[in-house]
Amino acid sequence: MSSARSAQLALRFPLSARCHFESFVPGRNAELVRRLEELDAEADGFRGYLLFGDAGVGKTHLLQAACHRHGAGGAMYLPLAEVAPAMLEGLETRDLVALDDVDAWLGNVEAERALLALYQGLLTRGGRLLVSAARPAGGLACHFPDLASRLGGLAAYRVHALADGERADVLRRLASERGLALPGPVLDFWLARGPRDLAVLLDQLDALDEAAMAAQRRLTVPLVKDVLGL
Repeated sequence: MSSARSAQLALRFPLSARCHFESFVPGRNAELVRRLEELDAEADGFRGYLLFGDAGVGKTHLLQAACHRHGAGGAMYLPLAEVAPAMLEGLETRDLVALDDVDAWLGNVEAERALLALYQGLLTRGGRLLVSAARPAGGLACHFPDLASRLGGLAAYRVHALADGERADVLRRLASERGLALPGPVLDFWLARGPRDLAVLLDQLDALDEAAMAAQRRLTVPLVKDVLGL
């Protein structure tokens, strides 16, 4: 892949400033987080991980955090649901490739061939491959048995959702860091009616912070209802 094309991909799919290991609340994912943090320190040779779990549990956050930790120059993150198979061409020269939502490509012959070629290239060069999916490898419907075998050979980790109390703690801490008071009754109302996806909750916190600042108001249940449509 040319440096110009690689730069274009990085600009098209930039890493979120939020998605660092330091901002990820591990919960039951502490072992996985530790392994990803130490990915660059592992012995030479190919390493691959499959992160699976429901939507909104933090798979994207962890893939991007690993890319941040490695350094943008040697890492590439791609959301496969948004790209064509040709986008993988040349990525085997990267030290770390993180592919989000691999499920979106399975069953597509051209896409699976591109995945196999990338896997082989990274294997040959001793690169790192991170893949996310909704299900473990055994539940993925691949057209090529070879791809199913390679995905099955990756170290697999389920990414667990945070418990309700852990999500509440995150929102309290982040609100406090902004100087935004988040009273218990308001937080309880929000979490009882809002999404369970922490990334969406953080976007909603941005909206609430902006609305409270613009209106010069404290966070109240009526304001939460109005801004978030709950």
